Amino acid sequence: MSSARNVPGWASGAGSGRGRRPGLLWVPVWALVAAQLVFLPTPSDAQVAERRRVFEERRENVYLIIPAVASLPGVGLFVGVVSSFSNMGGTGIDAAVTVAESVEGSDISAKALAVREIPLFIPGLSLEYQVADIKLGNFTTFLPGRNSPNFTIPFTGEFDVQVLAPSLRLFERRLNLTYRLAFFEGFSVTDDGTEVQQASHGASGSLLLDFTDDVIDPRRGFRIGYTTSLTAPENSLLGRNSEPVELLGEDKDIKVENYTLTFYFPFSEQLTLAWHNFYSLASGNEGSDQVVSGAAIPLRGYPGNRWRDRFGVFTGLEARYTLPLNQEIDFLLMHGLLEGIQFALFYEVGQVNPDDGSALYDDLRNSYGVGIRALVEAIVLRLDVATSEEGPQFHLTIDQPF
Repeated sequence: MSSARNVPGWASGAGSGRGRRPGLLWVPVWALVAAQLVFLPTPSDAQVAERRRVFEERRENVYLIIPAVASLPGVGLFVGVVSSFSNMGGTGIDAAVTVAESVEGSDISAKALAVREIPLFIPGLSLEYQVADIKLGNFTTFLPGRNSPNFTIPFTGEFDVQVLAPSLRLFERRLNLTYRLAFFEGFSVTDDGTEVQQASHGASGSLLLDFTDDVIDPRRGFRIGYTTSLTAPENSLLGRNSEPVELLGEDKDIKVENYTLTFYFPFSEQLTLAWHNFYSLASGNEGSDQVVSGAAIPLRGYPGNRWRDRFGVFTGLEARYTLPLNQEIDFLLMHGLLEGIQFALFYEVGQVNPDDGSALYDDLRNSYGVGIRALVEAIVLRLDVATSEEGPQFHLTIDQPF
């Protein structure tokens, strides 16, 4: 199954880069956006792709329940269920449930529920609530840093996660503003076997501008996104912080900012090329002699969180070919219109570095692979198989990668 950070219900060396912003890789992509705005000045010129369908008009009670068995390299064999439910009872509310448990090689389990699109009192305003119970026994993780060695360090812990995320979506969901408040509570085990109880909040804000033809499966247009960590409260409806301790390596003095820019180029009704760009920076603790890490770059050929440092850059190309089916399916594990089967071929590169100099773009790490997706109305079930110099990785999850 997908890495833990992709499970529904999960909240996702010192450098000198204070105040620095996206660098060399972003020059050509921002130039393309500017060219569109300059040379395509009117909506009729396809500056903003017309929506193929209206998200709010999706059919009710569409669902997909997928039992799965997966082997994660270095972690073990897992069994579980991935499921997604769309517009339940005509309320507009969506949900996702994931249950996974290791049966060989480790003692890991995850139970997660996400309830999305809960309508609030103002048009366009909705709420998402996530809750997860995570157990990590004999779990291993990688050290952060550009030169992180290819071996893991042990981690043992058990914790609950809750997330509240109100979102304001306007203009056919083209303008999206989201605030996310997460609360982690549980314990971890230190090297000497001591259990340390921990409780901590985290917060972030995001802006997404969506100029594509579809919210679920875009095939033309582009998206621009920005996410930043925010100062979280000490107390909330979700819980109260414990005494200051690091939770899973979290540092409250670090501000993480992520920028995304994605283009969708249609070559035919069935073939689309998606080009995704990602840039991450972490500011704060500039004088520290420890690795200060931002977000992990999303190379699918490596384990989740494999590559993290103060700066990270990523670009990926994915060709998607959709075989239309439009087959109504109604049985115990699936209900809805199977609009098509989509085949994907992708190649991606990325790197992390303690500063955003030219070294950030040297010796780029790469991964590549193939994928298949089932397009069930507003649900995309995705299976990707990717590989890198460190071996294969498998991702079974809901939604497109970008």
